[in-house]
Amino acid sequence: MKRTILLAGLLATAGVAQAGLSFQELATGSRTEIFNGIAGIANMATGTHVSLGRLLTDQLGTIAFTYLGNESGYNDKLLTVGGSTILTEANSVGTTVTRAVSSIGSINFKFEGNTGLYAINGLMSGWASGTSIGLIGKNMSVSGKSFDYVLGYNDSAGAARLGDWDDFVIGVKFTPVSAVPEPETYAMMLAGLGFVGVMARRRNAAKAA
Repeated sequence: MKRTILLAGLLATAGVAQAGLSFQELATGSRTEIFNGIAGIANMATGTHVSLGRLLTDQLGTIAFTYLGNESGYNDKLLTVGGSTILTEANSVGTTVTRAVSSIGSINFKFEGNTGLYAINGLMSGWASGTSIGLIGKNMSVSGKSFDYVLGYNDSAGAARLGDWDDFVIGVKFTPVSAVPEPETYAMMLAGLGFVGVMARRRNAAKAA
C-alpha cells in the first residue's frame, strides 16, 4: 500500500511546468566607452564584453521594472511594445513599475532613444540601427534591491555592438504564478489514484476471505 501511495504522489508532482526568466544571447558587443554614472553599479572599462539579447519567460506571472539611471544624450525611455510608457528619465532612480506577463516567450517591452528608434525585446530584427539591449548582470543587488537581471540600453547615438550600455539601465524581477500541473498530468494523477483504489479493494477483499 505504501508503494501505491508513493506512486500516486510521484504522479501528482510529475509534469509541473517549471517557472523561469532567462536571457538569450543573440550577439556580443564590446564597450568602446566606460559604463558609468549608475549608482550602485561599478564602472565597467572599455574593451569589456557585453552579451546582447532578449529576456524570455516560460511561465506567466508579473514582472517588475526598476529604473536604475542613465548616462545619455537622448531622452531615453522604456515602453511596452504597443507604446505605453513604463519608465522614463523623468522618473526618480529606484522607481518600480509592475506589469502582468500574459504570454510566454519574449517579455513585452522596448527601449526608445532618439524619437522612433527602438530596441524591441526580441530578435535583433526589432532593433533600430545603432541600438541594442545588453546584459549588465544576473542575480544582482543594486543599492539594496535584488534583481534577476540588470539590462542596459545602447541608444542610436552609437553602434549596435559598440558603446557603453548605460544610456538607460533597468533592474528586472520576475514573479511566476503558482506552478500548475499540465493537462496530461491530470490524466496521470487520475490513473494513479484509480490504481490505488483497485489495490485497496483487493487488499480488503483478501482480508475478508
